[in-house]
Amino acid sequence: MGRSPHTVNELNLPSPWNRQLMVDLLLRAGRIALGYRGKIVRELKEDRSIVTQADREIEELVSRELERPEEGVYLIGEESIAQKGEEYLEQALEKVAYAVDPIDGTAPYAHALPHWGISIGRMEAARLTDGAVFLPEIREGEMVVSDGPAVLEGICAGGAWSFRELHRPPLEEGAGALIAITQDLAKRGRISCPNPVQALGTAVLPLVSILQGRVLAYVGTLKLWDLAGCLPLLARLGFSMTHLGDKKLGPLGLEVTEDHYELDKRHQFRWGVKAGLLVCPPAAEGWIRKALGGSTCRKSH
Repeated sequence: MGRSPHTVNELNLPSPWNRQLMVDLLLRAGRIALGYRGKIVRELKEDRSIVTQADREIEELVSRELERPEEGVYLIGEESIAQKGEEYLEQALEKVAYAVDPIDGTAPYAHALPHWGISIGRMEAARLTDGAVFLPEIREGEMVVSDGPAVLEGICAGGAWSFRELHRPPLEEGAGALIAITQDLAKRGRISCPNPVQALGTAVLPLVSILQGRVLAYVGTLKLWDLAGCLPLLARLGFSMTHLGDKKLGPLGLEVTEDHYELDKRHQFRWGVKAGLLVCPPAAEGWIRKALGGSTCRKSH
């Protein structure tokens, strides 16, 4: 599954990013998730990860609102991708596609913890262009969303939302800075560093926290829908996004290609970032890599 030779202009792509539409859609999705509080039904998927009725209902909502294959607009969603044919997925990488994680952090959500969020990322010709993430249970609700070249942070207080432009926060140096890791690294990898380490079972919360200056770095194995909502925002603010386990792969960037993701349908970690991911401020990458020492992720290629 390779990158289309076409340029975005040649494709005359539809469905431009609409910030207000995404905010409204995320708020609707959040209401669905919160509406299941106290009556969540947990199931195990084939990969032994948890899924709930809220995951499926939110992805169905996003699909109804955004997916238009006849118009060249596709959906790559965690809960529905197994039902998509290869021709559909090829077209999704050639034209416009939304990469959706209806609930990132389903395990915390299903156990009545607040560490979860809803993520939507937009791609044009296999390149992530925009993103939005909603954290419904962090305080009264927090959101980050792209708006042209800017990144906006939304905070809910007293039932009212206010938005401001985010800029890259000051760099925190040294062993006191918080590093977040993925569940895969916590369970099957190894990490050796003096810093406090946190594994919450969600990608969007630590990635949003990096944008806000609360977490210094995020490390581990991720799939496309885990990071699609945050990666364009991190890129706008100039964060370093590299492959943890193989420096020869270089920066991750925003291109969803075989150079950086496992796109072969036969691969057991399909749609995963090759060799794991390290996100951090660029000035910190060197000492973080040194601090991580022998940290290793799942072999994905």
